[in-house]
Amino acid sequence: MNKGFLTLIKLPDLLLSHVYLRFFHEKNALIVFTFHIIFRNDDETSLNLVNPQLGITVDQFSQFLEYFLNYDYSFITPNDVIKGLNPKKKYIMVTFDDGYFNNIHILPVLKKYKIPAIFFISTNNIIKNKCFWWDVLYRQRIKTGLSIREIRHEGSQLKAKKNQEIEQYLMTRFGEKAFHPISDIDRPFTPIELKTFSREKYVFIGNHTSDHAILTNYNLDEIKSQMSDAQNYIYDITGISPIIISFPDGKYSDDAINVSKELGFQLGVTGDYKKNYLPINGDKNNYMRLGRFDMGRSNEILQLYALFRSDTPLIYKQIDNFLKKRFVNK
Repeated sequence: MNKGFLTLIKLPDLLLSHVYLRFFHEKNALIVFTFHIIFRNDDETSLNLVNPQLGITVDQFSQFLEYFLNYDYSFITPNDVIKGLNPKKKYIMVTFDDGYFNNIHILPVLKKYKIPAIFFISTNNIIKNKCFWWDVLYRQRIKTGLSIREIRHEGSQLKAKKNQEIEQYLMTRFGEKAFHPISDIDRPFTPIELKTFSREKYVFIGNHTSDHAILTNYNLDEIKSQMSDAQNYIYDITGISPIIISFPDGKYSDDAINVSKELGFQLGVTGDYKKNYLPINGDKNNYMRLGRFDMGRSNEILQLYALFRSDTPLIYKQIDNFLKKRFVNK
């Protein structure tokens, strides 16, 4: 999809959100932001070891925190949500999916601003020291000259499969060595690193299943196994039993929600693209269906923050989703 076109269809939302924030008070809510990859600088983004659209630099992350602190947002932990949030205030929960080693680069920033962050861990990548499959797909296809649209199309098709099937598909085409990490940019934590990282004051650990399993592709027993295996491994390594889960790729089902509660999770982060308005009614399972904004690299990242703060409908997201279904998921 043409990047210039996507920028164009965002313009009405950008204009509307700025007008809204100029004349109205934004509604109090919990906003969950999900990040993935942290680059130390712009040079790392051009190495094509991972998809640069999944990451931001340390400086951009600092700008993100400063922006929302300037608008009186409080940054909170999962326990803060469970205890109950003041409906007269605005909150943010910072989360990172997957378990990339490069996430350690934001520790000085978290300490500087005294900001907590939740890191959702997919455990089998750590156990086997293997790259995440979407990074393998990206860098191998980039080498052959495929366009971003073509890579995105192939990745979208693979998401309809179980993780084992996806990895076998990629190994058949690129070999097992394609999953071997090349540098600190593309690798997951090691067990020892995760243990040390989990002890940091502003670090909170969450469950992201053992295989980054897109749970809507799995049956009930497999869902239980994916969640419980990851939970047991995280506890064995860190001594922590996470109370929050991030559903891989944001996809979930009633089975996934019910198993999560059965296993003791009290919060669940989904791919629903929305603010979580206060008060959050836990009696209706809303704690297990928290919406989020998935953050990636963008030339308009500061302008996009106004979209997330405003309470206007995101027309561009609806158009983007339509175009993905119409032209990418075929």
